[in-house]
Amino acid sequence: MVRHARRRLEGHPNLEAVALPVLARIEAHYIREPALPLRDLGKGVRPLGLTPQDYDTAGRPLPSLPAATLPARQARRVLLSTESLAEALRDARAGEVLELAPGTYRLRSRLDTGQAGQPGAPITLRAAQPGSVTLEVDTVQAVVAAQPYWVFENLVWRGVCASDDRCEHALHVVGGAVGVVLRNNRFEDFNAAIKVNGENGLWPDAGLLQFNTFSNQRARRTDKPVTPIDLVGASHWQVLDNHIERFIKLGGNGISFGVFLKGGGEGGRIERNLVVCTPEAVAQRGQRVGISLGGGGTDVGSCRRQPCDAEHVGGVVANNVVAHCNDSGIDVFRSPGASVAHNTLVNTLGVMVREAPAQARLQANVVEGRLQQRRGARLESLENLETGRLAALMAQPDALDLRWQEMPALASRPEGVTTDFCARPRATASPPGATQAARCEAP
Repeated sequence: MVRHARRRLEGHPNLEAVALPVLARIEAHYIREPALPLRDLGKGVRPLGLTPQDYDTAGRPLPSLPAATLPARQARRVLLSTESLAEALRDARAGEVLELAPGTYRLRSRLDTGQAGQPGAPITLRAAQPGSVTLEVDTVQAVVAAQPYWVFENLVWRGVCASDDRCEHALHVVGGAVGVVLRNNRFEDFNAAIKVNGENGLWPDAGLLQFNTFSNQRARRTDKPVTPIDLVGASHWQVLDNHIERFIKLGGNGISFGVFLKGGGEGGRIERNLVVCTPEAVAQRGQRVGISLGGGGTDVGSCRRQPCDAEHVGGVVANNVVAHCNDSGIDVFRSPGASVAHNTLVNTLGVMVREAPAQARLQANVVEGRLQQRRGARLESLENLETGRLAALMAQPDALDLRWQEMPALASRPEGVTTDFCARPRATASPPGATQAARCEAP
């Protein structure tokens, strides 16, 4: 009830000033904390890497699977220093593999890509073995990718700035950088580790973010946006199989998101991710939203659509597990044509669809919380399971053990949602929510 009261105060600054401190004290007393340790459910970085990256006939990157063994070594250019890395990023050609030797590299200034890859012959920057290379970032943004068909994989990107205002982005994908793939990386201690936006009238469409882990060691003390995956204006991105956690903002308005698509793009998919707003101290300051189509809105000058009348059109949010957020688990803001299907929400405010022209079809979700619509938004609800106490239905949901105690009524398969949380084919009728498995195992 406290969380709902706080939501109802939005837009009333005088009431917020009086009531929010009182609500925060009440919430801290009654809030439900996670049951540690939390399961990773097979999401985020995979220890043996992923199967080779492939592309469809239109040049769009296809999702991969966790590898059963370390992939065979490719022909590659081995890099031994930060200086050689900067040079290689500038002059690498299509099909080239840039492999950093095991070790730690300090980046004190921005690096830029210089040449374009091609579908089926991308330029790849990688570590041979996941976790064997750490890039320590002591600058506002580490790498800016402005050319198409680059792949970044198996790297640890760690912000080490003295001020949280500095370590903004590990990777900034801009302009004509279509078909960029970010896979099997670990990102730590950034405000918005991945930033994607247009530049000079070009938009970096059709990217893929898969099997990455995003986390911060502590809350970010900054007025700047805190959103690990911050995608503005680009279309047809796939955000799949990532583990996103601990994105807490203590400065500014205190609002943070795990991932959002906004800025007038279309056709994005946020699917099969594990999002844990905070794995401890859920009641600490700030408001944390798991997944959003629309985020907090976009300035007109940064919006792809003119007039900027919708934040994201036709987005899909499916097969995600979202947990331990003191605000909405899933949020749809000024985004029409949204499909929100087969998600499992644990210890969040539920799903919020807000402000016209927002319109969302909610189907076969398991929601500990409520389904809400506000300010002219439209919500269609089909076969959802809403509950105030998920522990009565699942084994230990607060620890992310989501096995059913007793199988619920089956839900029909939503259009366009053909797999489950573990990328297994979904039957024509299956239980609501993301998964029946304790975790997803590699094939």
